[in-house]
Amino acid sequence: MQRPGPAVRALREPGLAVALCLHLALLGALLAARTFNGFLPESEASVEVELVGPEALTPPAPPVPAPTPTPPPAAEGVPLPQSPPIAPLPDKPAVPPVPPPVEPPAMITARTLHSEGVLANPRSRGAREALKTLDAAERVEQLCNLEAMSQIHAWKVEFEPDRVVAFAMAGTKQSKTMLEAEGAAFRSRKQWYGLRFRCEMAANGKVAGFQFRVGEAIPRSEWAAHDLPPEH
Repeated sequence: MQRPGPAVRALREPGLAVALCLHLALLGALLAARTFNGFLPESEASVEVELVGPEALTPPAPPVPAPTPTPPPAAEGVPLPQSPPIAPLPDKPAVPPVPPPVEPPAMITARTLHSEGVLANPRSRGAREALKTLDAAERVEQLCNLEAMSQIHAWKVEFEPDRVVAFAMAGTKQSKTMLEAEGAAFRSRKQWYGLRFRCEMAANGKVAGFQFRVGEAIPRSEWAAHDLPPEH
């Protein structure tokens, strides 16, 4: 006896038909899914996402400057370069202090005048007559020379002046009432000495005041240059 086909069995067995429909439905769904997947675009490449914590949002600290490199210590035993020694400045030469000017010795002021008494002596009659023949300036000079010889002998008896030259070493300064001799000379016992004097004259033609200072002996080699005769 020939066995019935599937269609006949399905009609005869309702449960089998339901299962067949369900199977066909699943097969169609599967085919549809495959067909749909064939039209879908290729899946994009996966992107990795990293979660950032709150501490990652803090701004970075400023960079710390690198420390200055310290030069390596000099090798032991190797001298460091030194600057050349500075030569000391030369000392300024000491300027010697200027000595104060030496003041000449004070002149001696005569307390007693002698020329008038000498001329009053009878043995001076020739001198009185000679003075009358001189002009005023020459007469004043001779009167002052006479006073100088008397004052020098009175001051120091060792001197015995026999002649005075008022202008021997330097010129004189003369006025009507004054005669100044800065470079005079007098002779005593055949030796010439330096002399300075100031002679004041009164209106009556007589000596009114006298100052003098005796100097050093004049070398004999200088006598001729100043017209100083060794004898009268």
